Amino acid sequence: MEHKGNVLIPVIAYGDAAGLPVETRTAEYIEQKYGTIRSLLPTKENPFFTGENEPGTWSDDTQLTLAVAKALIKADGFDINAVADAHLDAYGSTKEIFRKGKWVKRGWGGSTIDAMEKIKQGVSPLESGTLDGSGNGVLMKMAPLAYWQTARNTSDEERHEQYDALTNMTHDSATTRLTTRVHGDMLLHLAKNGYDKEGFLDALASSVAFHEHATGADGEAREILSYLPEMQNRNDILTRTDAKGFYAPQTQAMAYGALVLNEARTTDSIYEAVNLGGDTDSTGSIVGAMSVLASRDVVLIPIDHQQLDQLQMLKRTTRELAKSALQSVKTA
Repeated sequence: MEHKGNVLIPVIAYGDAAGLPVETRTAEYIEQKYGTIRSLLPTKENPFFTGENEPGTWSDDTQLTLAVAKALIKADGFDINAVADAHLDAYGSTKEIFRKGKWVKRGWGGSTIDAMEKIKQGVSPLESGTLDGSGNGVLMKMAPLAYWQTARNTSDEERHEQYDALTNMTHDSATTRLTTRVHGDMLLHLAKNGYDKEGFLDALASSVAFHEHATGADGEAREILSYLPEMQNRNDILTRTDAKGFYAPQTQAMAYGALVLNEARTTDSIYEAVNLGGDTDSTGSIVGAMSVLASRDVVLIPIDHQQLDQLQMLKRTTRELAKSALQSVKTA
């Protein structure tokens, strides 16, 4: 058992690594081949990680979570230029693979790749987002920022401005700004209140309604999330979402379903997300982050987390994040 400030990034990496081997596979495929996944698997089936078989391998979900954390530590707070620099460092160190006739950064989404190329050419990170980009590349890396904001008692207005800036760097769309804002609100809610189904769903409904108006987004996200209060089992998640989770509102609906169905228990929630199929490394990492922040005091880490790649680095970074976030705000 560990305090949540000491395990946030390792658990995110665990959710990422748990889902990576079956990324893009359907729930039906997973059930037929594995039954129910409950532990880390080799990554040999992942089309982007061919030849790397070690259980505990993680992807860009963790890589970009680390980038956000490192930027917060370096700048002693949110600074979009520091975030962009940390992303560029990660981008430069990422292995390239030959995919669909061209060399691409392994695992990185198209909107994030395009943003990095624009920033390299001198475009401001405030203007580098892909117009109408609506993938889940922001949701998966937000937890360090929400943790920091909670520790520093950041105002709601400032929080939402920071979410917009982080979103606009890679994804310029009202839909993505809405999902990012809502997810930030829910991470903050869990960090402050722990998990209670009624409280979680009430806070979610209020956040969606508020940010639909503030961002000008339509009611799509609210409609997709509407199944949560009556959800009974995994099949409800699969039939009321697209069962893929590569589109931010659908990612959110699948991840929140996995969390609610398992009352935010870390291991159970992560593997619920993994067994749903689709973008399993992203939903697994998102649910892992939420379950950690929901913990009242200590976190029960999955027993096989010792297999995680670069575990000591992950632990060191999350402890540096917690130490920096919890220190007294510097005075001028």
